[in-house]
Amino acid sequence: MNCPGFERLIDYLDARLDEAEAARMTAHLSTKCDTCDESRNWYLHVKSIVESDDSIAPPSWVLKRAVRIFETARRPRLAARVGQAIASLVFDSFARPALVDVRSTETANRQLLYSAGDYTVDLQVASAEHSRADLMGQVLMEGETAFDAVSGLKLDIARGGKVVYSVKTDEMGEFKFTGLEYGVYDLRVELSEGSITIPDLPVNESLP
Repeated sequence: MNCPGFERLIDYLDARLDEAEAARMTAHLSTKCDTCDESRNWYLHVKSIVESDDSIAPPSWVLKRAVRIFETARRPRLAARVGQAIASLVFDSFARPALVDVRSTETANRQLLYSAGDYTVDLQVASAEHSRADLMGQVLMEGETAFDAVSGLKLDIARGGKVVYSVKTDEMGEFKFTGLEYGVYDLRVELSEGSITIPDLPVNESLP
């Protein structure tokens, strides 16, 4: 088999693949593929540090962002145009089942990761007061070691087709909407080559 994607390799190392696919992955890794060995060794090293440090439980977005930075640095930039793209949900912390006998490193906040073309949008929903929440996140572009393509981007968040808030990303592509009422929103990111829309974004109460 060809080298798997980085996220698929992580699923294998975390025992989230079915038996047949795991067997194919084991056979591929037995060929001593230098690229896969490098990725595997890096991830296992990071994971061992996280699991052995009991001083503080890091939120899941820390590990996700480390993985994303590594993946961005090791892959060539793709030049595909975005156009009017609809983002796909890649990760939702509320949808992931708890693992037995594994110390939790999750926060009560909801973590969401969306992808569209060369871009990813990493989001965190944190409960505030009076049935409101803060929505914060970061826009990243694959293949870019700096943040030129994601700084100063305009983001609109709409409800019922009406824009209720607008913000801009900072020099690292990060942003924050403060005090959103619980509900379902559409998030739109304006890019130089088009836009990305995240439809039906849930902004609701975090886990107890």
